[in-house]
Amino acid sequence: MERVWAIIGKIVQWLAVVAVAFLGGWITGRIVGVSPIDVFITGVSNADARLLTPGDRRQYAAVFWDVWDLVEGNFYRPENIDRQRMIYGAIRGMLATLDDPYTFFQEPEEARQNRESMEGRYEGIGAYLRVEDGMIVIDRPIPNSPAAQAGLQPGDLILAVDDQEVAELIAGLNENDASARAVSLIRGPAGSVVRLTLRRPAEDRVFTVAITRAAIPLITVNSTMLPNGIAYIQITEFKATTTGLLDAAIAELRPQQPRAIVLDLRNNSGGFLTTAQEVLGRFYDGIALYEEERSGVKKELRTITAVPDRRLYDIPMIVLVNGGSASAAEVVAGALRDQRPNTVLLGERTFGKGSVQNIYTLRDGSSVRITIARWLTPAGEAINGVGITPQHVVPASNEATYPAPCVPDRPANTSCADAQLYWALQLLENGTAPPPPAETETAPEGP
Repeated sequence: MERVWAIIGKIVQWLAVVAVAFLGGWITGRIVGVSPIDVFITGVSNADARLLTPGDRRQYAAVFWDVWDLVEGNFYRPENIDRQRMIYGAIRGMLATLDDPYTFFQEPEEARQNRESMEGRYEGIGAYLRVEDGMIVIDRPIPNSPAAQAGLQPGDLILAVDDQEVAELIAGLNENDASARAVSLIRGPAGSVVRLTLRRPAEDRVFTVAITRAAIPLITVNSTMLPNGIAYIQITEFKATTTGLLDAAIAELRPQQPRAIVLDLRNNSGGFLTTAQEVLGRFYDGIALYEEERSGVKKELRTITAVPDRRLYDIPMIVLVNGGSASAAEVVAGALRDQRPNTVLLGERTFGKGSVQNIYTLRDGSSVRITIARWLTPAGEAINGVGITPQHVVPASNEATYPAPCVPDRPANTSCADAQLYWALQLLENGTAPPPPAETETAPEGP
């Protein structure tokens, strides 16, 4: 019995030595760095998150959690560890491996701003912003908006919003994040007031202005009657409100009995596919496009037609496009070319975005766009990465030799000369087609 107690005593002594050594190592580790026990504790604390990983993916996610534990247990500046940023960064990295620029992640604030924009209205001051040399710049105020009424001008630099220095708030951010941060400060409920401190370089002065926010409708359709009975319709984007704006424009144009149409889709970056189908339904009834899904199945999508007094069928049409015409704008241009009689495309080759994305709103308000299919024109032509080359290629030019009527949304203080609109009108009015673009001569290579 004494022998048993002696053995037990030695075991207890050994355990005590191990515990003291372990504790000493842990204390030493805390003094000079991080010990393995920290990593172990961190791993235990993340056990629940590991268990939430679906079983069939756990083997792939294990290395992610290994690195997570190492960062939390070893990184020398723990105050710089932001778990939310780590997760968002991991999501961006995951999507980047797909090598698809149209599959991407948006953090909650940027996602909210995008949802407001696609709805066709938002509450704020009504000005387009851009980032330039680390500064937030007024690109241009929207006509009749609070920003325009307050006298804001293109080129004004926003120094502070409600006395918060903008430069400090956007320091270190990329252009998209900087713009989203500035927009989040400036937007707010209609009727509330925001104070902007601005610098106007042209006058070398700094001033502060208080602006009352309002509900800002985003005008995506502009229209007018041009001489010789030609209706001009410009669509800048395909938002939720675009179809209603187009119907209102057609309601004004139809009584004037237009004999031809110029549909301007230049610099239209796209938008909702359903809106594109509705727009097409105002000009013809039939196939709008084909969607080719991941299984290889091609799904036919048709136009969404309008009531008779909101249609402009069978009227000769020229569609203006350029390298800024993308996505839903290409859907519309390609469909009109393939399906609508007496329709011609004129301008420059389009951007070449022929893929379809679904937008999924996540539990924290962030969102992810996933490419789910590619689309084909009614004639079966793929556009992604290629674009649409119009029947009449006309380079953009504002030279005085191409006089054209001043159309809505033309930038202020610019000439109305427009080679593409000029040749569209020539073709519709007297059948004169533009000359083919001159071929660029290549100098012979030297020895």
